[in-house]
Amino acid sequence: MRTACMLFIALGTVGISGESAAQQTVDDAVRLQSSSIETSAEVQERIDALDDETRQMLEEYRAAMTQVSDLNAYNDQLERLVGTQRVELADYERQFNDIEVTKRRILPLIVRQIDVLDEFVGLDMPFLVDERALRIAELRNLLERPEVPTSEKYRRVSEAYQIELDYGHTIEAYEGELEDNGESRTVNFLRFGRLGLYYMTLDGLEIGFYNAQTGEWERLDSEYLQPLDRAIRIARKQLPPDLVRLPVPAPENRT
Repeated sequence: MRTACMLFIALGTVGISGESAAQQTVDDAVRLQSSSIETSAEVQERIDALDDETRQMLEEYRAAMTQVSDLNAYNDQLERLVGTQRVELADYERQFNDIEVTKRRILPLIVRQIDVLDEFVGLDMPFLVDERALRIAELRNLLERPEVPTSEKYRRVSEAYQIELDYGHTIEAYEGELEDNGESRTVNFLRFGRLGLYYMTLDGLEIGFYNAQTGEWERLDSEYLQPLDRAIRIARKQLPPDLVRLPVPAPENRT
């Protein structure tokens, strides 16, 4: 009886020990599976994170490529614009060079025009002598002013020529000084275009005309006194236009 009891106890002890080992194995397996699950979850989270990061990088890449494409198109447009501007700049430089050449050529031309105008006035009938001489003097002074553009100098010379041209198509009555035989007298002048230049003294007792062929002033008979007085009044718009009879110098024979 004593031996059997001891064996029973030993077997009980052995049974208990085997059950404890199995439980440990199960626990280890559970822990291993749990750890594996946790590891898998962490891996999945990392994969998901990498996937999100990959998608974000892809979107950024696509946005960057779109921006690069836009920049390339913009650069192409800029290159075309720069090319056009280079052509325009070259054209402007050519025009500027042409302008400089024109300036160098036109200034001597303006000087010659003033000289010709001065000579013409000296050979023309002596009307508005002081006014015309002053106009030429002002043109010469204008040439000496570097701040005045060449275009303005040319415009003023052209304007002076136009004034001289208009003298041949108008009539005018004015008061001025008559230089004759070294004497100066204040008289009333009548300019009939460039066909005739007449004078009448302020007292109305003496009349005359300028003989372009001789370059001298000649007196007129008293029969022209009334017609000349009437013509002067018409020129001053004191009388309506009308016909008057005045002697006109014969045209110069240029044959």
